[in-house]
Amino acid sequence: MSGAQYARLVPKKYRSRTLPKVDRPWRPRVIAWAGPAAFYPNRFYEIDKWYKARIDKPEKLPKMHIIDPADHMKSLNELLAKPELEQINIGFKKQESTSKSHKSEEDRVELERKSRHMQLRIDIDSLEVQNLAVFRHFQVFDHLFGENVFFENVQNLEINFGDDAVHSGNILTASTTSSRPEVSIEGVGKPGFNTLLMVNLDGNAFEKQGELVQWLVSNIPDGEGVKSGEEVVEYLQPLPFYGTGYHRVAFVLFRHQEKIALDFNGSSLENRIQQISQFYKAHENQLTPSAIRFFQTSYDNSVKTALHSLGLKSPLYEYEYTPALKPDQREFPEKPQPFDLYLDMYRDPKEVEAEVLEKRLAEVGLEDVQEPKWVDPDYVENKKTLPPWLHSKMLERKGVGHAKYHNELK
Repeated sequence: MSGAQYARLVPKKYRSRTLPKVDRPWRPRVIAWAGPAAFYPNRFYEIDKWYKARIDKPEKLPKMHIIDPADHMKSLNELLAKPELEQINIGFKKQESTSKSHKSEEDRVELERKSRHMQLRIDIDSLEVQNLAVFRHFQVFDHLFGENVFFENVQNLEINFGDDAVHSGNILTASTTSSRPEVSIEGVGKPGFNTLLMVNLDGNAFEKQGELVQWLVSNIPDGEGVKSGEEVVEYLQPLPFYGTGYHRVAFVLFRHQEKIALDFNGSSLENRIQQISQFYKAHENQLTPSAIRFFQTSYDNSVKTALHSLGLKSPLYEYEYTPALKPDQREFPEKPQPFDLYLDMYRDPKEVEAEVLEKRLAEVGLEDVQEPKWVDPDYVENKKTLPPWLHSKMLERKGVGHAKYHNELK
C-alpha cells in the first residue's frame, strides 16, 4: 500500500507513525524432548505431527490375544456353532402321556383369541413342568456323569425343607437346609429299592477331584419313606463357603432290583469327596437313575456354625480379578491428564490403600471434626483456577477421587 492510498483511506488522527506491513501468519514452534529416543534410527515413520515434535509415536492398541489364523475368516455363527453329539440316555425310557387331547382347528382359533385377550385360564397342576433344558443349562448332568449324558424323570420325587420345596434350580438359603428334608418317593408298584443321593457339585474345597456328598440313603423299599432305608452317609447341610457364590446341590434318585452294599466313608469332610461319575460307573449294572432335582444356595451365618460344630474353621475366598489393561508408562502420555492420577495408575494398589487408610485413621482420631454441609461451594471457580490434583485433594473426603476407599472403610 502506497503512502497516498493510506492517507486517503485513514484519517489523520488514526494514522500510524509507520506504514503497516503484511507478514506471514504466526506459526507456533513445537518444543518437546523425548530423550535419546528422538535420535534413534527407527524413528523414521510416516511424517506427521509426532515426527515433527520428535516424540515417539504412542501405541494405539494394547497387547492383544493371539487369534488362530485359520479361524479369522469364519463368521460369528460358525464360531459359535458346536458339533451336535449324540446324547446318551443312561436312565429309563420316558413314558408317553396318554392324557393329551387332540383339538380341532376351531378350538385352536378360540384358544388363540382368549390368549390375545388375556382370558385364557390354564390348570397348573395338569402341566408337565419337568424340562431337562434347565439341567443342561446349569451343566448338572455334565458335572455328575460326564458330557453328553442325561436321563429322564420317570419317578416322582418331592423334597421339602419345611415350607420350601426343591424344584429345578430354585434358590434356598443355607439356614433353610440346616435340618434334613422331607422326602416323598413315588412307588412304581414293582418289587425293588431306591437309593437317594444328595451331592454338592461346587462344594469341593480340597485338592482331590470330586463332589461333596451331603447325604446318602440306600435300599429304600418301593413305596416307603426314607426312614425305611439305610443311611450310609449322615446328613450334612450344604456348606457354600464365603466368597464362593452360589452352589448347586442335586438330589439324584436311583432305582435297583436288589439290595446293594455301598462302602462309603463319610466320617470327615474330606472323606465325603467322591467322583460321582466313577461311583456310578462302579455300580452301573445295579443302579439306574430315575429322578433328579436340584437347588442353589449361598453363604450365611449357619455355614459358619455348621463348620465350627465339625471342629473346622470357616474359610474366606476372594475372587482374583484380571488386572485392567493399561498402556506402558511414558514420559509424555498420549492423552493429557492430571499427573497424580496418571502416576497412581502405575502404583501398587496396596500402597494406595495403605495411604488412604492412614488418612482415614488420622481423621477418626480427631474429636471435634465436623463434616461440612456442602462439598465445595466454590466448585466452578475452583475447577477453573486450582490445579486438578489440588482440587481432587479438597474433594477426597466426600466421595470423589480416592475417597471411594474412605467409603469402603466406614
